Amino acid sequence: MIRFENVTYRYPDGTAALEDLSFSVEKGERLAIIGNNGSGKTTLALLVNGILKATEGRVVVDGLDPSDENESKLLKRKVGLIFQNPDNQLISTTVERETAFSLENMNVPQSELRVRVQKVIFQFGLSGFQNRLTSELSGGEKQKLALAAVMVVEPDILIFDEPGSYLDESGRRLLDEAMRCLFEENRDITVLRITQYACIAEQFDRVILLENGRILLDGSPESVYSQTELCLKTGVDVPLEYRIKTRVGFPRKKLLSDDKSNHAAGKKEIILDSVHFAYDKENPIFEGINLSLDNGGIYAIVGPSGSGKTTLIQLLAGLLKPEKGKIICRGFSPEPGDLAVCFQQAERQFFLDTVDKELRFGAENVGVNDIDSLVDECYRLVGFSKEQFANRDPFTLSGGEKRRLAFGTILSLRPKFVFFDEPTCALDRMGIEQFSIMVDKLHHHGIGVVIVSHYGDVVFSLADSIIALDQGRIIIKKDKTGFFATEDYFDYLSTPEIISYQTKEFENIRFFSETALAEHLGR
Repeated sequence: MIRFENVTYRYPDGTAALEDLSFSVEKGERLAIIGNNGSGKTTLALLVNGILKATEGRVVVDGLDPSDENESKLLKRKVGLIFQNPDNQLISTTVERETAFSLENMNVPQSELRVRVQKVIFQFGLSGFQNRLTSELSGGEKQKLALAAVMVVEPDILIFDEPGSYLDESGRRLLDEAMRCLFEENRDITVLRITQYACIAEQFDRVILLENGRILLDGSPESVYSQTELCLKTGVDVPLEYRIKTRVGFPRKKLLSDDKSNHAAGKKEIILDSVHFAYDKENPIFEGINLSLDNGGIYAIVGPSGSGKTTLIQLLAGLLKPEKGKIICRGFSPEPGDLAVCFQQAERQFFLDTVDKELRFGAENVGVNDIDSLVDECYRLVGFSKEQFANRDPFTLSGGEKRRLAFGTILSLRPKFVFFDEPTCALDRMGIEQFSIMVDKLHHHGIGVVIVSHYGDVVFSLADSIIALDQGRIIIKKDKTGFFATEDYFDYLSTPEIISYQTKEFENIRFFSETALAEHLGR
């Protein structure tokens, strides 16, 4: 079905993304592709789809050559590719038109088209959204639409490039259920799923681990993850049960300091006082919301897709203005650069031609002193080698590398509050660890941190306080222990691995760190 024969792909500057890659995928096989950021996962997917052409070697997909223009056109009906960032593939103005677009181009009869469109709209929880403008959807809603628009075609080969990046837990379950139904209807469909998440990869028949554009491991999930030490060295995530079984990487090394003191010059607060806001006056987002945040804690904002999380942090950062109510800053008067937002789509923050220029731009424009040493510190904080990355074009970076560069561009502003919107999308395990260390350092230096996330492990490991939104209302505000011990968060936040393990093994939650769990299991 899919065959790579000694395939090499090089960027225009000569850097190899894939090198001498050979493997095959049989019809009906379910394959997960894992690897650290920059290992070549997305490049592999784009070669199968024909968007990229191999520099050397040969790719064959269902007997067709993706590098041949005529054969590549035939493949478009056979291969469905879902990108990590849904904005990269949405082209129509409304939800219904986007879902129908491919079927219209395939001249599917209107009677059949309507049935298929309505079916996938229902499957992906988009009923009632048919006439909504795609530009008005939240990140999670866009991802659901991108999935629906590809699945409606019923391709023979499905390639998912981190399809759950912007989905909440209910969205991920909708995806899993849609895939399950698709498999039941067509057991011959072939699936390649690119993922950073071990809990997803271990559900597949086969796992390929890429490192530096080469295949390092290829086999069943058990055979791959049982080589725990090798997997961890490459930077990929390994399920907790394998780390416990092998006693490798368990408990995880301590990343964050015990010193919870905050070395700020003084307390700084941002207060929302009865704030009203709406993009469309017929559908208000917030009606009188009240919230107070200070630089003494690390806050996580959670909730279903479309609940107002991104809007909330943009109000807090001053990017949006309330229609009614007040936003009050105490302990400081905001200057340019004091309130910094790292957006969901990292590449939207880039517009210069090198990494080094991007890192310097903000600092230069707000008049930061000693820019050279500050930028060098940003390289260290985001885990970039200056020699390797300084002259790279930001748009040639992998998804995870773009994310880390985005962190650096806002850190160079020396902000007083930082707002991260889904910061760990596309990051591998090492990238998430780097992010965690960075957040710890920001907090230690008196910088307020607010994190919007659907990922329970990130919220569990970093947040002091958790704020849950639903339909523009704050429904929960609790400390971490109180939240994870008592709240029902399963529709919008993934369950932290340590919680899942304890629920399965003990049927209750006793431990809130791997160290405490390890001490218990060691007895």
